[in-house]
Amino acid sequence: MNDNAESFSIPAEIKQEAQEATLRLLPAKSKRVYEKEMVEFDNWRKKRGLGEGAITEEVLLAYFFNVEKHFAASSMWTKYSMLKSMLKVHIKYGKLTSYLKVGSRKYKTKKAKILERNQIEEFLKKAPDVEYLQVKVALILGVAGACRCNELTFLDISDVQDKGSYLYVLIPDTKTNISRSFTVMEEAFSVNAVEMCRKYISLRPKAAGRGFFLRYVDGKCTTQHVGINTISKTFSKVASFLGLPDPESFTEHGMRRSSATLLANAGGDITTVKRHGGWKSTTVA
Repeated sequence: MNDNAESFSIPAEIKQEAQEATLRLLPAKSKRVYEKEMVEFDNWRKKRGLGEGAITEEVLLAYFFNVEKHFAASSMWTKYSMLKSMLKVHIKYGKLTSYLKVGSRKYKTKKAKILERNQIEEFLKKAPDVEYLQVKVALILGVAGACRCNELTFLDISDVQDKGSYLYVLIPDTKTNISRSFTVMEEAFSVNAVEMCRKYISLRPKAAGRGFFLRYVDGKCTTQHVGINTISKTFSKVASFLGLPDPESFTEHGMRRSSATLLANAGGDITTVKRHGGWKSTTVA
């Protein structure tokens, strides 16, 4: 028997099973994003007249050379990571990683903008509930718990428990696969944050599903669950209402940064901040 793996003919059934096993390695929540990245790469190859087997480091270098005009260096690394996970062949990535590192040295990371406590409180006080109640509640929970956008999107109504003088919120499914919880206190802000959340919850239709955040129109909740795109615009809507410059630059990650900043300013040490936001890395925290 020849020990050379390349000369061994692998049955189609085995290849299919191996491919299915490989796909299971992808993050379940992000699988569609990974697949979309592969489709974009395949479409580019087809436009350039490259066949199914034409996936080499040179091809990948040419692909990233073309797409770097439209993406920041950080996005290029993300695309590379997803594409590498999806590829069905084994390639040495030495030249490609070196190419991406050159782009990274030219790129200066932009930190997500944050809101100060007085700005958050100004919005909670002045924004009319009839239009902004859902945004207010998303802001309260997002800042109180340093929540990620997807954590708020998939929050279940049973995850928010009213304990009288405070709300207990459980985040069972996190990016780090470690559940965490936090509380919303009545005195968290100059307005009663608990009562504001109660008001929103009381407007839920009986026919509503399990999702905590429901579409809010003209002072009423509908049965439609709020999607991640709406939740991700929470911070920019707050910035827009406050008349801050370039409100679109206030991204969903700004809520986590604002939450961590408020905690640190209140005297929280690095261990407390890491536990609060579910960060494993001290550097990231």
